[in-house]
Amino acid sequence: DQCPREEFPVVKHIIEEEFGCPLSAVFASFDKDAIAAASVGQVHFATLLDGAKVAVKVQYPEVERFFTVDVQAVSFAMQLAGMHGKVKEVFKTMQSQFQHEFDYLQEALVMREIADNVLPIYGEKVAIPLPIDERHSSCPRNLQSLCTRKVLTMERLEGVPVKKYMEPLMEMFAKHYGTTAEELKQIMNTKDPSKIDTQNKAVQAAMNMGEVSESKSRLLICTVGARNLVATLVRGCMAGCFHIPPPAWTRPQTVPLNGPRLSRLLFDIHGHQIFQNGLFNSDPHAGNVLVLPDGRLGLIDYGAVTRLSEEQRTPLAELFVAIADEDDDAVAPAFFKCGFRSKRSDWRLALLLAHVFFNRGPFPYDMNRIAPKIGMPQNADIKTLDSYIRGRKLDVIEEFPGHLVMLQRCSMVLSGLGMELGAGRLSAAGMFKQHALKWLRQQREHTQSHVLER
Repeated sequence: DQCPREEFPVVKHIIEEEFGCPLSAVFASFDKDAIAAASVGQVHFATLLDGAKVAVKVQYPEVERFFTVDVQAVSFAMQLAGMHGKVKEVFKTMQSQFQHEFDYLQEALVMREIADNVLPIYGEKVAIPLPIDERHSSCPRNLQSLCTRKVLTMERLEGVPVKKYMEPLMEMFAKHYGTTAEELKQIMNTKDPSKIDTQNKAVQAAMNMGEVSESKSRLLICTVGARNLVATLVRGCMAGCFHIPPPAWTRPQTVPLNGPRLSRLLFDIHGHQIFQNGLFNSDPHAGNVLVLPDGRLGLIDYGAVTRLSEEQRTPLAELFVAIADEDDDAVAPAFFKCGFRSKRSDWRLALLLAHVFFNRGPFPYDMNRIAPKIGMPQNADIKTLDSYIRGRKLDVIEEFPGHLVMLQRCSMVLSGLGMELGAGRLSAAGMFKQHALKWLRQQREHTQSHVLER
């Protein structure tokens, strides 16, 4: 949301060129200032001639060419470094993803497909905006669609970014451990894991934090609500009765959401997408989640999606179940079936990576439990752990398929979102397990029915 915005005349020119008509022929009103901006385009609020409120995403001029040049440059650098073979599949996935992100027509199709897949089951809990295309009742008769390669017009969801509820929780947590939310964010966003200050008490608490129950979250909600009630009474009394400025502590605090419940819902929706539909949002970060006035979550932005084949889903389901059940003997074989490759096919590296990427990250309980099996010391710090993953102490990674990279990204983003919502450290594999089991059961039933037909 903090990216530089294009000036309105540039935006107006792109829309009119794409639609082939003046802005006034489509919109009753159009906000000149963008409500949000990202690396590929920016979003403006507008109202159609029939009164429908919409959001219009407009792609920056020349941005596709610049991205293509950047990817080609990185690919060439990898070839010079002799690493191209190891990341070939990742680059192939990235290029496919970029092609999708730069074609808003494709994004419009994906939005509708995901809405068709998700809303019949989760429609009472979430909302997904539909594109204003030929199937939408608000699409003007003089135009086939309000979605083109460079302009995406969609239903507007009126809501509050979930980040508004996350920031006070982060401040509360950081203050409890003698630091600031900004300092904690800087530490946790360190690019090199070995540089993270593991002596910081807030970092230690975050790394050791387990799962938070819904009852604990409700208790926190009640506590903040009661605190706000007392603060309001004191504030009113001091201002009305004593005519003195109320102290700073009487300012109301944002009442937190039920983070555990919402996190489970987000994992459920993405688990359904991954296994039942094979099409999932690989970047479900907090900026893409809104809290709507009716309590539902608004899920927006489908520029970064990944599609899984049925053949890819089965070993992934086996992997998640094995990780969630702590069935260590089954983890490495399932990980290799997913397409992961290392130089010596060392099962120990596969076991370690699978837990770090698809369980709870470097969670002490998980790391200490598998440490004796892989020859790693107990209570290993981040630097030691990194030496086992990237330092070649166990094996050398040869291939990490693109679909695994995108799924790992989705898993870690959802887990991080859960942490910031106050749900604690959640296991991605554990959250996805029920959907993985459902998929495996369906595959068995499908196979049995084919056998009976013969």
